[in-house]
Amino acid sequence: MLREYEFTFVTKADLPEAEKAKVLSGYEEILAANGGEIVRKSDWGTKKLAYPIKKSFRGHYAFYDLTASPDSIAECERLLRIDENVLRHLVVKIGEDVNVEERRAELVKLDAQQSEEK
Repeated sequence: MLREYEFTFVTKADLPEAEKAKVLSGYEEILAANGGEIVRKSDWGTKKLAYPIKKSFRGHYAFYDLTASPDSIAECERLLRIDENVLRHLVVKIGEDVNVEERRAELVKLDAQQSEEK
């Protein structure tokens, strides 16, 4: 059974671009395993942290709206806890048994409304 999740994590800001891309793609592969699919991907960029984490004052944020199996999420969280390049992560379950195409259309509509408001 696939569930919908919001997945956010913060990597070290001083990582080279190639290393950041390698870290992100590695977790994307794990999340897409077992039929999972990334619905929306946002790179929030490098931001100042509210407090130092592992002696870092800045972090690079990545956000995913995705469908995945609970096993894929559990494996991803296990690897995130031991990865030295990841400062923090947060996974939030949004819903059960989601239709990917309907959700993708809903998110496109929401993004269009938000861009009109700006």
